[in-house]
Amino acid sequence: MSTARLLRRLVCLVALLLMPGSAFAHAVLLESSPVDGARLDRPPAELRLRFNEPVTPVALHAFGPAGALALPGPAQASDSDLRVPLPPLPTTPGAYTLSYRVTSADGHPVAGSLIFGVGVTPERPEQAEERGRNRTLLAAMAARALHYGSLLAAAGGGLFLALVAPGAAYRIQTARGSGAGGTGTSWAPLARLARQPMTLAIALLAVPLNLGLTGAVLIGETPLALLTADAWRVVLASTGGLSAAIALAGLALLALGQWRNRSGTGGGLFLMAGALVAVGALTTTGHAATAPPTALSAPLVGLHALTAAFWLGALAPLRAILRHAPALEAARLVRRFSTLAVAAVALLLLAGLGLSVVQITAPDRVGSTVYGQIWLLKMAGVAALLGLATVNRWRLTPTLERGGRAERERANRLLRLSITTEVALMGLVVMLTAGLGTTPPPRTIAAKPVADAPIGYSSVTAAKGRQAVIGLDPARVGPNRLTIHLTQADGGPFDPKELVVELSQPAAGIEPLTRRPTRTGPGAFALDGLILPVKGRWELRIDALIDDFDKAIFRASLPVGGG
Repeated sequence: MSTARLLRRLVCLVALLLMPGSAFAHAVLLESSPVDGARLDRPPAELRLRFNEPVTPVALHAFGPAGALALPGPAQASDSDLRVPLPPLPTTPGAYTLSYRVTSADGHPVAGSLIFGVGVTPERPEQAEERGRNRTLLAAMAARALHYGSLLAAAGGGLFLALVAPGAAYRIQTARGSGAGGTGTSWAPLARLARQPMTLAIALLAVPLNLGLTGAVLIGETPLALLTADAWRVVLASTGGLSAAIALAGLALLALGQWRNRSGTGGGLFLMAGALVAVGALTTTGHAATAPPTALSAPLVGLHALTAAFWLGALAPLRAILRHAPALEAARLVRRFSTLAVAAVALLLLAGLGLSVVQITAPDRVGSTVYGQIWLLKMAGVAALLGLATVNRWRLTPTLERGGRAERERANRLLRLSITTEVALMGLVVMLTAGLGTTPPPRTIAAKPVADAPIGYSSVTAAKGRQAVIGLDPARVGPNRLTIHLTQADGGPFDPKELVVELSQPAAGIEPLTRRPTRTGPGAFALDGLILPVKGRWELRIDALIDDFDKAIFRASLPVGGG
């Protein structure tokens, strides 16, 4: 299989992994009052939503039997609670819906709806497919990958020019010789040979593009919403606005450093300052930087990004050096970079390990979550990069320094080929990193104390590009009703050839209870009279047979309170 074909397949896989509606949602609704689907005897004066982290309301809409309701005042956010006042509601039977969209602490949107009935038990309508919003999610992911890649390349290029090859310039062939149409040579700064000005320009354009599409996602509209004032108002008020401002400041310093460095030395200080500021933009937003404890997570993100930037940003200058610099000069600079890269890669792996420990709270379930699957793909890409770096360090670089002329030329060609391959792998890793930034990590699925388990519990999980909405009512010791709604990646119902559920309680020593739910509709299944004898956290496994050779395995953890 060709490299290009393999990369296309990996891109498609990442896109499929990011299609479920859980993308971009990193705060989690823990409970509501009233609970979703509750039947009330009298109408409430307000609704209360409690999340696992502080949120900022973006849009709230209430609907009743007669249509839209005018809320009497703005929602009040306090810590992780959101209180929504309601107008006086009639006591006549009817169903009511609250549609909410909020921004989580890491700058990502969380959307959902809460349905309750007064004098009636409400039925949740089937949700229509949201093709426009899915397009927005994919466009935002692509813009985020471009933003990450260009920002890191610009910052890393600045670090390389300042630390490895300050003031470097080499002779290149030109079309301006001594005679008409003749050719000659002239000196060109390394920054221009490595296309650093172009990288800076792309990074400068990627910042507002990423910001605008993030705003479109926050307000839940199509990609064209980045042209509206609402999208910019919301995103500038989030942590994304601060991050973009810091990134632009860092890129301005890098441009100044390149300008000062174009005819000699003098720009190194600006280049290093610009790289540090640009990378600092990534420590102010995103679920990795805002994961508790932030005093540890934010520095780890900064260190991880800085070392990754040095590696990524060095590739273009190294290739330019191997192509244009004299042989001895090229060998000297490659060796100098290689020495610094050993320490940088060690810090990169250390910071990455720390971030993975914070985000992945259940290593044994990495492969069963979308975040874990993307993380595994990224680790495969990183492993391939480390393999190439090892060959470059211990085989090709020594040959470039001490081999014969033919051996040095061969090592030069192989190093340039290796660098081209590293650029492709780096692009894949950056794209996967953007995917991780738009996918809820396991640590965001906060576990509530069992004693506080609400009456009724619902959860959403994904497997094999399909989604399962799981409900347990009343989530108490004794008889319960388990409901399962299965959907395809396009939002349509998924009816497996066979469905089997297993519930276990490891803490209490209860081995798996195997049951077969009854089909109640397209993609809908229920299990009535499910006896759960003890409280605690029950582990649920759902085996959905797709065909004779494949099945989707959904997993969830269900809190069960006392009777």
